[in-house]
Amino acid sequence: MDYAFLGQSPPDRWWETVGSWLFLDAEELVVSRRDRRTTGLLLSGIPSQRRDVIGTRIRYTVVVDEVHDDPGLATWLIRCGLEDEARERLGRALDEGYDADYVDAWLAGTGSADSASHDGSPQEVERRLLAAVREGASAAPDDTAGGNDRRGSWAGGIQDPGAREAFRIRALRLLQDSRPGIAFTTHALGTTEGAWRMAQALSLEVAVLLHDSDMARVVSLSQGSAAATAVSGGKAPIPVGRRDASRYRSPQLLILAVTLALAMAWAIWWLTG
Repeated sequence: MDYAFLGQSPPDRWWETVGSWLFLDAEELVVSRRDRRTTGLLLSGIPSQRRDVIGTRIRYTVVVDEVHDDPGLATWLIRCGLEDEARERLGRALDEGYDADYVDAWLAGTGSADSASHDGSPQEVERRLLAAVREGASAAPDDTAGGNDRRGSWAGGIQDPGAREAFRIRALRLLQDSRPGIAFTTHALGTTEGAWRMAQALSLEVAVLLHDSDMARVVSLSQGSAAATAVSGGKAPIPVGRRDASRYRSPQLLILAVTLALAMAWAIWWLTG
């Protein structure tokens, strides 16, 4: 019973568009503009100071539909998705807003405290959530300053400051612009080829930051830009298609493998007489 949505479960799990590339028990951020009308935001891996029944540190996932209606809140949550310190601050605010007794009572289906302000209703859950995140947002610097959004789909490493800034600008555009698109971070991709295949599998403009990659610049994922533009070789698995086969095609590695096989065959023949 340890993990479930508090309050009303989101009626539309819109983030599942990129669900194959999300590890929601880790730090992920998704900003999605859909159908030219509404923008949703998902932020996962928000650390709590509490632990679950087997001692694992609890991590919150927050989903906000129609987040474009509150730009200040949205820009703060985007900051939390890109900066560890901001994410930690949000976790502390959520711990204060959702004490352990309240959460346990909700998950157990027994309601909450005996006052109307702690009635355990979906409206109460939402009120607490908004109070917690707005507390963090009120102390945050202004992140609404714009910039020139890169054209088309692209990928970058989350360790690269330029890529993080480009991602922030794209996410802000998705809050304001009617053009559909999605921006997200991922632990599931580690190479430019894997990111390119992901972009081809989606039918919308995408910007992606790779956690497990040492990419040093932003790379276009437009049609025809495949693996020749790769600048990194992360170790994370690629969840669609096959693994990057280019790393196994080196002639030197092939020669070494053949040499080792011949040496092993000779050793076996010598030992067995």
